[in-house]
This record gives sequence, C-alpha cells and structure tokens, in this order.
Amino acid sequence: MRIAPPTLAGFEVLDTTDPAAVLAYERSFYRAFAPIRPAGLLRRLWEWDDAAGRIAAPVPYADQVVYVLRDAGGEVRRGLAVNLALRTVQAARFGFTLPAEPGIVEMLTFFSDGPHDLRGALRFRRACYADLRARGLHCGYGTARRRPLAAYGRFGSVVTDERWLEGEARYLLRFDFTVEPRGRDAGG
Repeated sequence: MRIAPPTLAGFEVLDTTDPAAVLAYERSFYRAFAPIRPAGLLRRLWEWDDAAGRIAAPVPYADQVVYVLRDAGGEVRRGLAVNLALRTVQAARFGFTLPAEPGIVEMLTFFSDGPHDLRGALRFRRACYADLRARGLHCGYGTARRRPLAAYGRFGSVVTDERWLEGEARYLLRFDFTVEPRGRDAGG
C-alpha cells in the first residue's frame, strides 16, 4: 500500500534503492554531525566514513523508512530514519532492548543540516509521525544523550531506561506518535 506523505514543501520518503538519493542523505547526515566532532559512543552508534563524508545507520536500508526534507535547491536539510523491521536494533549497541509489542519501531536518527529552528523541526516531525501513524505504528524507541532530552520532550518522548557507558549517560526514549508537540513553537 502506497501512503501519500503529508503536505509539507520538500518533504518526501527517500527512495533507498536509489544510490544517488542515499548518497545525498548520508552526506547531509554527516554534515549535521561533523561540526560537533563526535567521539566515543556516538562514533560507535553509526557507521562513519570520514573520507567520503558519509554516515549510515547499522540497519539495512531495506528495513528502514527514511524521511527527508529538501530545500528549494533540492538539498537534503532534515532527516529522520526509522527501523521498521527490528531485525537489527541499533539501540542494542548501547545495551538497550526494545519491548516486544506490536506497532513499534526504532528511531535511528533525527538531524538538521542547516538552520536549527524548532518550529521547522516540529513541522517535519509532525509530518513523519503522520506517515508512521498511517502505517499503523504508534510509537518508536531511540537513544539520546542528556543534552537533547528537553527538546525531545517537545516531541512527546519519555525516558524509559538509562545506561552509563564509558562515563557517558545514554537514555532510551519512547516517542509517542499520537502526542502533539508541546510549547509555543509547536504550531505552524
């Protein structure tokens, strides 16, 4: 069944069978994280190719749905990747186990390569959630460090587990696709 994505200019479900589309996504993903010069656990979570300027999740694209938002020039500016199959679980790299319940997925990444406006992030997240609900899904699980927890709370997430690894706290979050974002910037 083909699901039409919500109307948001530049929003699309990435064709993960198109190598050029995947390359553009992975390069945008890399550009979003390269400025923070991640080390430690974040380098172990994803598959980094510094020479090519790309990052990929450890989950095969055949098991994912990848949402992107392109700017007027066609460049990928936002991305959200979701593990639908759960055959490989990225969160397991940090020792987390996802609950065995119907209607769940794993949130692999959420990034912005460009302006970091909360209103735009909320609109993008709302479009992604609408598509996930249309697929019969009600929540997703993903990992995060402490710093973005407050922002993820605006996306309807709650912490369900915590691990300390190599002196860093990592959290397993539950994202409820039925909860509307909170805060004054949630509209739009």
